[in-house]
Amino acid sequence: MRQKIPSSQFRMKNPSPRRGVTLTELLVAIAISGIFLAGVMEGFMYILRASENAEAELEAVTNARAALETMSMEIKAARIDPRRPIQFFHGLSQDAAYGDGVDNDMDGRVDEEIHDASDNDGDYTSSEDDLHTNFGGGLFERKDLVNFPDLGDRHIDEDCRFANDILEFITFPDPNNPGYREKTIRYSISIFDSQPNVLVRHVVYNPHDPDTRYAEDDPIAFNVLSLSFLYWDPNRIPMNWITAWDSLYAPMFPDPQLELPAAVHISITVYSGTEPFTAYRPGQKVETITLESMVNIEQVLKDERYQNLK
Repeated sequence: MRQKIPSSQFRMKNPSPRRGVTLTELLVAIAISGIFLAGVMEGFMYILRASENAEAELEAVTNARAALETMSMEIKAARIDPRRPIQFFHGLSQDAAYGDGVDNDMDGRVDEEIHDASDNDGDYTSSEDDLHTNFGGGLFERKDLVNFPDLGDRHIDEDCRFANDILEFITFPDPNNPGYREKTIRYSISIFDSQPNVLVRHVVYNPHDPDTRYAEDDPIAFNVLSLSFLYWDPNRIPMNWITAWDSLYAPMFPDPQLELPAAVHISITVYSGTEPFTAYRPGQKVETITLESMVNIEQVLKDERYQNLK
């Protein structure tokens, strides 16, 4: 006979009642999630801002570099025409009363210098700031400029005011290039198509021939806040940079009376902010990119008068 097992042995124990989420726990979870999401959003916004800034800077650099290349190529081709008693190379210096509103050299003052290759604010310290000098051997400053503030040295033209310089010169026909036309070229910051702060290249072709003379204006950079030129003067001892040039006065220059500078230093500053440029007001703090280049005028370097200076 089968033994009857009591039914009580087959009874399942009652499971413990399921515990719900309290309001406090829910609020804590929401708070933690909010903090996490806020951190994620902050990181995302930081990346977005960094991307916008990088894009604006890249656009500004591209803008300035294209203008530098155009100007460098044409200034390099400036010529002295021996057929004419008076040459034409005119550089006008015009400084603004403000700059980018930033203490770039961290001396407690803002925009105190002008772009002239000199120590306007008096913070240059002898050979300590001579960046061309290597006391251990190797590269050396020009012998006439050791312990002398010069373009490229530390604390020289580091916190400059903006400039609106104008450079105008003639390139003459190249005897080795029959298709090269005589032209007058002028660079200046002006209004182009109702847009301000445009670096405009004004060209007059065949300026001495009334029958074939014609002019055109080309914008070569936009949102330009500063344009500055310096000229390496081979007519002074020691040679150094000057802020203006006018070949009209060449007969009054000291020997060797070279009508053109041996080199031109170009500095262009363009807006690099992410806000629309129309929001910028002169004199306020502003984000900028500055590019510089130095161009030798080849005909001057080949001139016998310059060669005799060496």
